Amino acid sequence: MDLTLVEKIAARHADGLAPGTVIRAGDFVSIRPRHVMTHDNTGAVIPKFKQIGATTIADPAQPVFAIDHDIQNVTPKNLEKYAKIEAFAQEHGIDFYPAGTGISHQVMVEQGYVVPGALVVASDSHSNLYGAMAALGTPVVRTDAASIWATGVTWWQVPKVAKVMLKGNLSAGVVGKDVIIALCGLFNKDEVLNHAVEFLGDGVANLPMSARMTIANMTTEWGALFALTRWRIHKPETARKTRPEESLRLYQDRHRRLVEKSK
Repeated sequence: MDLTLVEKIAARHADGLAPGTVIRAGDFVSIRPRHVMTHDNTGAVIPKFKQIGATTIADPAQPVFAIDHDIQNVTPKNLEKYAKIEAFAQEHGIDFYPAGTGISHQVMVEQGYVVPGALVVASDSHSNLYGAMAALGTPVVRTDAASIWATGVTWWQVPKVAKVMLKGNLSAGVVGKDVIIALCGLFNKDEVLNHAVEFLGDGVANLPMSARMTIANMTTEWGALFALTRWRIHKPETARKTRPEESLRLYQDRHRRLVEKSK
């Protein structure tokens, strides 16, 4: 049986497995995500990091802090929390995006942290959005985020895959949110609960990236662990100005700077 895209990406990011080891749905594996994103809840992850006895970040290029949830709260208490998060980022050489930069998941995509074929986790339930870029994006709890900071890895169970075939084009006035809401309504018996949803078909190729991101993001409300669309069927005319190879170059440049900074 051929491997699913989910199984291929999971195998690529598995830690401690012999080369060529086949990973299947249901397997428990140790994974090394390309990145782990935390937002305002970074303030709650830091104490957990210290509680497990950790003092250094295993890979400073792996975590990303992007503040976005409570930015309208300008009370001294909240501003103090943001200042502590920024200070922790500076101390450990971690990329930090302050309040006002943008929505955290959008930052992850636009700044090149999410690239096709990557496994990126976040301490947020809507990390599914990364699937729009043909990346495997899935949520982790705060304790898991802290352990990834400390060790670079975490355990994960490879989920079953539910394939969704989209055909044709969106009618005038129909947007990505209409598509995912319709799917939630049509298939409301937990058909995709705790599954990876893989969107296939020419209908995916006809979707603009904004629609892909909305659909992938809202598979959380559908009960899925994450969603994936295949990058190779993406039409050039619907691509953002930053192409996949450019995003990868940005990532590599950023990683090189962080390595040099840590020497």
